[in-house]
Amino acid sequence: MMKIINKQIIILGIIGIFGAVNTVAEDAVTVFTNGTIYTSNAQAPWADSVVVKGDKIAFVGTDAGALTFAGAGARIVDLGGKLVLPGLVDAHTHPGLVGISHDLLEMELVQDKEILMQNIANMIAANPDREVLLGGYWDNGTFAETGPHKADLDRIEAQRPVILYDYWGHTVWVNSRALEIAGIDRQTPDIVPGFAFYQRDESGEPSGWITESAASLFVNNFQSITPAVEDQIVGFLTYLRNLGVTTLLDAGNFGIDDETYAALSRLDKAGRLPLRYHATFTLFVPSDYETAIDQVKEMNAKYGSDRLRIDTLKIFHDGVIETRTADMFDDYLDTPGNSGESLFSEAQLHDLIIDLSKEGINLHVHSVGDKSTNKLLNAIERVHETLGGPPAIRIAICHLETVLDTDFYRFKDLGVIASFTPAWHGNVGDHNVYAAIGDKAWSQMRAQPIIADDAVFTFSSDITTTHGWRDEAANPYHGMQIGHNRQPVEGGPDARYARPRSERIRLDALVDGYTINGAYQLGRSHELGSIEVGKQADLVILNQNLFEVNRYDIHKTKPVAVIMDGELVHGEL
Repeated sequence: MMKIINKQIIILGIIGIFGAVNTVAEDAVTVFTNGTIYTSNAQAPWADSVVVKGDKIAFVGTDAGALTFAGAGARIVDLGGKLVLPGLVDAHTHPGLVGISHDLLEMELVQDKEILMQNIANMIAANPDREVLLGGYWDNGTFAETGPHKADLDRIEAQRPVILYDYWGHTVWVNSRALEIAGIDRQTPDIVPGFAFYQRDESGEPSGWITESAASLFVNNFQSITPAVEDQIVGFLTYLRNLGVTTLLDAGNFGIDDETYAALSRLDKAGRLPLRYHATFTLFVPSDYETAIDQVKEMNAKYGSDRLRIDTLKIFHDGVIETRTADMFDDYLDTPGNSGESLFSEAQLHDLIIDLSKEGINLHVHSVGDKSTNKLLNAIERVHETLGGPPAIRIAICHLETVLDTDFYRFKDLGVIASFTPAWHGNVGDHNVYAAIGDKAWSQMRAQPIIADDAVFTFSSDITTTHGWRDEAANPYHGMQIGHNRQPVEGGPDARYARPRSERIRLDALVDGYTINGAYQLGRSHELGSIEVGKQADLVILNQNLFEVNRYDIHKTKPVAVIMDGELVHGEL
């Protein structure tokens, strides 16, 4: 229902306000009134109305105050009590990898090897015209600690290359033909022994199981950014934008960063980039250590714009528990003598952060193991000592699946951002993880100590495939429900809890992690991330109040309208 204030006020719905062409005059004034507005501003978290002038927020407060501020002639939108959030920030995702995986062949995930092999045979038989059979997924727990073997694939397909991702996307299983085309043989050195390597069989030959960055570089021999991939990237970004994500961080493309950002630059210049895009150069092989900063600067100089910024270095510092490559203090239970490995030493990290601070380039680090995170925090502490204070950049450590209790408090002390993927928080205690680290599996992905200590935390989707896109793994409202309940969406209240249940995250903290804190991570909290005067007018108007609905219905939240820079970019009222 619209509010009639006086005859001089124009009353329109959102479509009427913005029209068929999404342009906003610099002096156009719109009052969004009668709403339930969560601002993500800690000083004034709730409001009834917001006034937008051009592309900026001009007033936040009460209905009466907004109408008085706007004056006669303002355009009015009655929100009918609907919940409004700031534009969301996905603080870690991989649109390039999502796009490039659009024609990936997929199989049902099973744990029985006999069924797996039959599924692979069926998949290969169903694709007789494919030159390269690139697909997934298989469960790491199906095989022993030495992984799968190429001989099993060779018996099914010996003429065409076969490359199969594991479920987590951190290793691949390939046949002999794929190894031959990529030029991998017994003389090929491992990139990082114990971390990114080509598993060898008893004869010393590559067995066909390839881990971490070695796997990424291997797969790059068989894929590229095509016009079809560009279309998929646009589709994925539009999907996110229509869910209210107006800004994101691309956390890297593992050897195809330059090609990916060239494509994004083309999209940007063609007006096809639907949201603000921050991007990283991925440092995931030691040989790039000396040139990484120059590569960030060069890519930004070539492709950067107001909407596309390559301004962050991403370090892929360790692996994952599922493949026993995360850097841990204790040996893995099923591979004695192996505790994983990190990419760099504390001294190297210290020097790199000093140089990044000089250049104003942010740092984003993949870290799963407790030892990996401890090394990072130690290096950052040394940076503080060297500089006499914090570096002049944003540093975020992401994933944080296992963290020493004594390290949680260091995030706030050192000004380090803790970045989590809430959609993972319902899967703690996976059978393969339990086999690797035992009871530690029940204390993974703990955000509460960091939240309670008032450190900065952010949230993200971190998906790398179209499979995750279709399964709603990138949907922030799915992430909020899982983070809030510590249970997967499937099964509702009957779904298994991921221990500890005390790690359920409050909804206001989840929204803050997806908004103002995400903007802070990107160095843009002065202009994005909250509904405050002077900031860009990014508003997400929702179909339900996620703070009031049943906790198992949060995932049903959808925007009825998304406004970015004062323009309607999705939906209507």
